[in-house]
Amino acid sequence: MVLRYLIRSLKFAFLFFLLAALIHVIVYLLGRSGTPDITFIDFIRRSDIRSMLIFIAAFGFIYPFIGYIKQKIELNRSFAEDKQEVIQLFSAAGFVLEKDENNKLVFRNRSILSRVLRLGEDGVEIDYSDNPIVVSGLRRDAYRLARMVQHYVRNIG
Repeated sequence: MVLRYLIRSLKFAFLFFLLAALIHVIVYLLGRSGTPDITFIDFIRRSDIRSMLIFIAAFGFIYPFIGYIKQKIELNRSFAEDKQEVIQLFSAAGFVLEKDENNKLVFRNRSILSRVLRLGEDGVEIDYSDNPIVVSGLRRDAYRLARMVQHYVRNIG
């Protein structure tokens, strides 16, 4: 679990660093008309790069705590009775079943672009070893899919 968190943190810190570098390049290119004699190296030296790197690293290491959730869902009956319907719900939401083992379903986003933009951390997992089941993954996806399952469970009950 710690290794998984560390890998996620490094991935997101790297992504945030790339985004900050891209923003610096864009700002440099757009602001160059006012001072055409300034080089990119001079531009970087004038900016507070050390503070920016500390902020990026800190946010990259904090983001997995903020960006990932576990949502519990109480079921009226056993998960085995609704397993196929839940798989269909996830499929309709754009997720494909990747694994079904050890009382866990692991889904991945169908969109390759979404997978790349999320650095391969697009998985949503359902642990159905107990009641309540636990849906975990990126906050937005896990919450949305958990609400879909709750809505389904409420309407069949």
